[in-house]
Amino acid sequence: MNQIIPKPDLKFFISWLACSASMFLLSYGWHGFILNDFLKISYPLDIFLIISVLVYLGIGLFITTLTYVGKKIKDSFKYGMLVGAIAGVFIYAVAFLFGISFYTIIDLKYIALDLGWQAFEQSFGGLVCGWLYRFQYLRERRLLHAN
Repeated sequence: MNQIIPKPDLKFFISWLACSASMFLLSYGWHGFILNDFLKISYPLDIFLIISVLVYLGIGLFITTLTYVGKKIKDSFKYGMLVGAIAGVFIYAVAFLFGISFYTIIDLKYIALDLGWQAFEQSFGGLVCGWLYRFQYLRERRLLHAN
């Protein structure tokens, strides 16, 4: 019987946390070091980072769940990247609609750059998730057949 909701096993949790952590670290590097966006925040940085971690855990859970539901073991990393890219576009669209941005001026260049970055960031998270899922799945199969 095919299950719709993935079983919360060790593979799932490792993939989820690695996916979330990779996206958060990419975001932190992009916004914190490259763009210096953290200087524009009007509230304490620690509050922003705590909320960011929670948001990235949610995004990672979403990407990991969809990647595991797909159950495409051979192409799990490609599927993860696709799920991540779609999630990135959706997340950017929601943030754009609600006016959540570091920039007050709407410029087509910034929109294209931010959208591209968001899609890349979530695609990378999906890649990490899919790759870890595949790696752990194959490892479990080898251990199962070795016994």
